[in-house]
Amino acid sequence: MDEKEKFELIFDIGKAMLENGTEVSRIESTIDHLANSLELEGFNGFVSIDRIFLTCSTLNKPDNARVSYVPISPISLGKIDRLNTLSRNLSEKIITPYDAKQQLEEIKVERFSSTVQKFFAYIIGSAGFCYILGGTLLDALSALLLGAVMGAYTLFVLDKIKFSHILKNVTSSFLVSLTACLVVKVFPHLNLVSLISGGIISLLPGVAISNGIRYLFDGNYSSGWSQILNSLITALCVSIGVGIALKLFS
Repeated sequence: MDEKEKFELIFDIGKAMLENGTEVSRIESTIDHLANSLELEGFNGFVSIDRIFLTCSTLNKPDNARVSYVPISPISLGKIDRLNTLSRNLSEKIITPYDAKQQLEEIKVERFSSTVQKFFAYIIGSAGFCYILGGTLLDALSALLLGAVMGAYTLFVLDKIKFSHILKNVTSSFLVSLTACLVVKVFPHLNLVSLISGGIISLLPGVAISNGIRYLFDGNYSSGWSQILNSLITALCVSIGVGIALKLFS
């Protein structure tokens, strides 16, 4: 494998890590280790939460440069683990670059959870957090319906409609809150606050805010403020959806 192919391989690995929600500092550390292991001279890389830019300059050879925009994506721990293992094995020369390229293509198409598993995760998560956030056992059982609504809308509707990130959060939180209001209207003894809290918990950007604060402490202000701003916008969109639904039933 020549220098250009090695450069392209490192870029593809870094981009795949960014697409699956890997921390920026870990991506930068990984591509630096890979460049040293594959003996790429004049290698430089810059990664933010939504962009990756790599260059490689060598005397008497054409310069290599790649840049790509990567929308902020949900975290996929299964793929992150596989990519970390692949990078470690390549850096330690346990596998060849050709093997790494083949494994990378397999990881890109691999699915670590089925649609059915995700659907039931929404249901169980909604009921569990409803109970944790002050709901009764009956509230938690009612929240199973909210989780089913959220899961069905996210997995079967939003995947087929190209909504923006803002509209996805507004419509999802509105639909769940509207369903919660209807349930409470039929069964007035249920706790509306706990129901809505459990129903929208999957939309809240808790991990993103934590990562943004960590980036700030690490001195990566660009990624830190971008992550925090994205989290605040997400929270605002969720609040708007909930507010509209409550206003209709006030």
